[in-house]
Amino acid sequence: MASRSISQIFAFTALLCANVCLADRLQLGGSELESITLDKQALYPEGLAFNPLNGRFLVGSFREGAVYEVAPNGKLKILINDARLNSILGIRVDVKRDRLIVANSDIGASIRPYMQGPLKLASVGIYSLSSGELIHFVNLGELKPDEKHLANDIAVDPDGNAYITDSLASVIYKVDTQGKPSIFLESTKFTGKGIGLNGIVYHPGGYLIVAKKNDGVLFKIPVSKPEQFKEISLPRKLHAADGLILVSDTRLVVVTNRVNGIVSDTVFALESSDRWDSARITGEYSLGDVYPTTGVARDGKIYVLHSKLNVLIQAPKSEKRTLAEKAVIQQVGHIEP
Repeated sequence: MASRSISQIFAFTALLCANVCLADRLQLGGSELESITLDKQALYPEGLAFNPLNGRFLVGSFREGAVYEVAPNGKLKILINDARLNSILGIRVDVKRDRLIVANSDIGASIRPYMQGPLKLASVGIYSLSSGELIHFVNLGELKPDEKHLANDIAVDPDGNAYITDSLASVIYKVDTQGKPSIFLESTKFTGKGIGLNGIVYHPGGYLIVAKKNDGVLFKIPVSKPEQFKEISLPRKLHAADGLILVSDTRLVVVTNRVNGIVSDTVFALESSDRWDSARITGEYSLGDVYPTTGVARDGKIYVLHSKLNVLIQAPKSEKRTLAEKAVIQQVGHIEP
């Protein structure tokens, strides 16, 4: 692992505060919102992260199976290009351990198809954040060999354990710091039509918050006693809930797109005053026909990623190679201390 300088430690502390310490008010929408258009066509990134050590966004390509650093002007630089990666979904930065954790699947839209075919793959690549070198490559699908798979999003707890949702096998996996995988939680409540479990974040209170896309619900899952999980009470269903951004102990951003014929394409701000037993909606911001997938907080601002990924997924195989949408990292709000 690369050694970290004092400036890197300060950067890590700043990231924690940007996401957890400062958010007295979360405002969606407004004037003078920034955006970055990626300068390469047809990447169709699904996952977005931010590296505070160099101030760059990171995106994972659903089409290419590669991870790129994004410069402020949209120029791209490959950080990870591992032949074992097919379609990248969630990516998660773990600055403390110099790691980038990447969820990998294949549903038939990758230029590098999985040898066993679509919906057979769930794996995680763990790489050095500073160098891109491989640390562990973990096969998650072998834990549920008879299921369809879509490894989707990732959360990391303070001990470095990674939790990964599988949207089709209806389980949450756990991978420890030695790269050992296990099934953290499975339940019949996670099943349903189409994409199920999706976005996931770790809360400093010792639990996970997880979105179930097809039902539009959120779950609160204690890390120490996952079997005691429960649905978070919301004023209405957030159908097509995809990415989650934990802005503070009491504030969460939910990025929605489309599922089972329901079109949302809206970012919601949620607030909880009872440790996420329940939450209320405090704001929403419609993005239009772009299919946003996830987002991050950076420097007191909230950003989401969109590239009309749904068009790539739904296109016939013969047409996928002709698609050339450029992805956009778009600011949708800000945090007021």
